[in-house]
Amino acid sequence: LRSFNENRFVIVNKGRQLGLSTLTAAHVLHKMLFNSDFNVLVVATKQEVAKNLVMKVRVMHENLPSWLKGKSLEDNKLSLRLNNGSQVKAVAASVDAGRSEALSLLVIDEAAHIEIIEEIWTSAQSTLSTGGGALLISSPNGTGNLFHKKWVLAEQGKEFYPIRLPWYLHPERDQTWRDEQDNLLGIKMAAQENDCDFVTSGYTVIDGPIIQ
Repeated sequence: LRSFNENRFVIVNKGRQLGLSTLTAAHVLHKMLFNSDFNVLVVATKQEVAKNLVMKVRVMHENLPSWLKGKSLEDNKLSLRLNNGSQVKAVAASVDAGRSEALSLLVIDEAAHIEIIEEIWTSAQSTLSTGGGALLISSPNGTGNLFHKKWVLAEQGKEFYPIRLPWYLHPERDQTWRDEQDNLLGIKMAAQENDCDFVTSGYTVIDGPIIQ
């Protein structure tokens, strides 16, 4: 959360089910409540995925004490808009997904798994030019895609602040759990879902032995 607040652009390379969507939703709601006209757009592989994050924001807001809760002017499955002008909206990935009114924060969930992520990122630049920030959150999906390129730059101290969260940071997971993932998902898919490793998550990996 400190990194989210202190850096304009943050990229999170993570394993599955580590609570990042919940944490991001809390961050978004905090920004909406304590800033006027804070405009958040959530983009994901499908509208349903983006909607899940917005739902978390809505549920958190609904369960706040009355003295902290903002007044909702719009509250539905795809958006929450408060009377201080702040809002969060969910959209599916499309070429013009980021081409809207000036954004305070662009959240791209599962960024490595969006085929048109390059186009979305390009179209979003004009809306972020006023000083908005971005959160790119994903498990890796091989090399060469925009998420991988931005991660490599981030590790060099350029553009994005990098956060790496592999599977073993989960307090209830051990090596036995990780070995079971290889058996259940296969080596390549288990690496993609858990290890934050771009090479082993990609299609250059051969799942089984080569039969001569």
